[in-house]
Parts: sequence; C-alpha cells; structure tokens
Amino acid sequence: MVRVVVLGEFRADRVVAPLSRGGAEVTVLGCADPAPFLGPEVTCAELPSVLDGHELLRLLDACRADVALPNMGCHGQEQFLPVYAHAAPRVRGTGCRMPVHAAAFARLASDKVALHRLAGERGWPVPRGVVCEEAGASQAAAEELGFPVLVKEARSEFGSGRHYAEDGAGLGRAGAEVTYPVLVQEAVVGEEFAVEFLSGPSSTVAWPVASLGRLGSDCDPGRRVRVAPAALPARARGELAATVADMTEAFGPWGPWQIDFAVTDDGRLKVIEVNGRLSGVSNMSWVSTGCDPHEAYAQAALGRTPRDPRADRVALELPVPNGAALPPAPHGTELLCFPGSPLNPGPCVRGFHRPVLKVPERLGDAARAWLRALPPGTLLNSAADEAAVQLDRGLRGLRQGNRTPS
Repeated sequence: MVRVVVLGEFRADRVVAPLSRGGAEVTVLGCADPAPFLGPEVTCAELPSVLDGHELLRLLDACRADVALPNMGCHGQEQFLPVYAHAAPRVRGTGCRMPVHAAAFARLASDKVALHRLAGERGWPVPRGVVCEEAGASQAAAEELGFPVLVKEARSEFGSGRHYAEDGAGLGRAGAEVTYPVLVQEAVVGEEFAVEFLSGPSSTVAWPVASLGRLGSDCDPGRRVRVAPAALPARARGELAATVADMTEAFGPWGPWQIDFAVTDDGRLKVIEVNGRLSGVSNMSWVSTGCDPHEAYAQAALGRTPRDPRADRVALELPVPNGAALPPAPHGTELLCFPGSPLNPGPCVRGFHRPVLKVPERLGDAARAWLRALPPGTLLNSAADEAAVQLDRGLRGLRQGNRTPS
C-alpha cells in the first residue's frame, strides 16, 4: 500500500478522499487538527508552524512516506513552498516521491518582488512598480507612479500584506504596517481574473478563467460576485497564453498553481500575482467543469494523468452574509454550499460564506430573474444587478468555449 503524507490541511477532505479510493494510506500533517473532520481512518499529526528541510525529512521518515504531497492554502503555510522546493531533491533521495514546483518557480510564486523583477527580465506584462527596500523610498515611488497605488510585501500570506493607498496619508498608514522590502505598484483600472493550473513533468492543464469582478480598493476579491468561465479579449488571451508558456518552460511548475491578473479597460493583460497552490476559485473551477482541482491533484500524485477540464455550465459565486437566507434556486439549477470547517474556517470567521450557483446555459434567463428578485442586503457589498452582469459574463464565456492555452 502506498503511504501518502499530505503537507497541509487546506480542503484536505477533497484531497484525502481520492487518495483513499486509490488505495493509499493517508496521513495529514496540519497546523490545525483535522482529525474530527476527516474521520478515524485518516492519521493526523502536527505540521510545525516553522519548518526547514531537516525537520521536513524527519517528519516524512517518521511517517514512512512513499509520496509527500504539498497542500498549501491555510494561513501560515504559504512560505513553506520554497522549503519544499529546496528539500525535494533530498526527499526524493530517500525514495519518497514529492511532486513540487522547482525552486525557481517557488521563488516567483512566493515573493512578489522576485516576480516583478523576473517579469521585467522576461517581458511578462505586469503593472508598473518600484521595489522599495525601506520606508523612505515609498513616497518617491508613489510620486513616480501616481496615486492610487498598491503596497505589497515581498513575502506574505494570502489575504494579507497588501494595502491600497489613495494618497500620502494612506501610504503612511500602509508603510507602518508592512515588512520591507515592498513592491509599490500602480493600481490598475479594469477587471480582475484568475485561472488555475495543474502541471506535471511534461504537460499542464488549465481550468477555465474566472472573473473576480472589477478591481477596487478592497484588495479582497472573495467579497465580490465571481463567475466561471469568463471570456477574455483576444489580445489579453494571447498575452496570457504567451506568459503561461514561458513560465512553464523556463521555471518548472510541478503541481497546482494559479495566476491572478487584470484586463485593463483598453484590453491589455496585467499579471497581478502568481501562487504555487490552488486558490479560492477552485470551487468555481469544480462546479463549472465537474472536475475538482483538488481531486485531480491527488489523482496525479498517484500517477494518473488528469483529464483536460472543460466548462459545460456557469458557476456563479455569491458572497452572502452569515445568517442571510437565499431562496430556493430555480428548477434545474443547483445552489452548492461550501460551509466552514476546521480545514476551511473562512466562512466561520469572516462573517460571510460563498455558495456557488450552478447554471446550465439553457437556464440563464431563470437564473437572472432569480438574482434580480433577491431582497436588498442578501449579497455582501453587491447589488443583484451586479450579480446578473456576472452571470451574463459567464454565459458569454460558456458560449465562446473560453479556454486558457497552456
């Protein structure tokens, strides 16, 4: 029997189930105890909050691991990716398989300053920005770029280390909260998008592009109505394909990864961020295609080639305040809830959850009417009209068969 150690508890139930069905004996190492949620057949143990290569090897040896599966996502584990990448050759030397991004890719996916510098060297389209090694340089950078700007810590966890500054006072507040170096970057005007990938030694598959709504000062796309698939302008689609091809060929991703990007109002692509993990859009990736990225990752770890995921319905994610009730979904559609758990506590602590409405193309009119009938305040920071606009974007993407070349 193959012994698989899952390094991290983020949505581990969706990783563990296919591993167990495939005959693996699974151990989950997490910073939170996932045992009550995963069941008695899964062994659980602690993943240290501070980890180095020596400790990783000790843990895998203690678990007698045949496969080590990095599973970043929970807070505190984002910066483990470079540790995994650098330790991987030693791990493989012990006979343990470890599918993990190459060190060069781990660096650009975990360090925003490194990504910005590499983008300049390789011609990837990113927003204009200035790297600041100390606080005194931020003001000059903002004056060069023009307000508003974003201030991004080089190394930070998801959902933190990013600040929107409209003026000098806002820049001062941001400067007092960040750890240097930082990237001071122009605030792009346009729509935000994301796309998830799964790379193997010789190929990469891509889930459909998801629209995260219009960029603003919130720096929190999870609070917006989001939809997959979403069509891109031809120019941006070509720029994305070229960037993805160069990243995969030159930097060696191996496992799940994701790109956040913007399309400006004149149709140009701007890469915002690269992450070496699955992201918050994986629920939409799953609902729109029927292929769960977490399950595909687990199956790939057991040596199975993932199928090419294609969207055949719209997945519309609706941020709903905890306690607000959604009416029954229209007949033929499906409202899928992703409640909080010890492995995914966001809905329990952020004050809202994000159910996904699955809409076949033929039921677009019924879904649109349902959205427009929602009482005010049902959606977090969003009007029903905004949700209807996103639904229409998803329907257009579905009709156009939008795919991300990889």
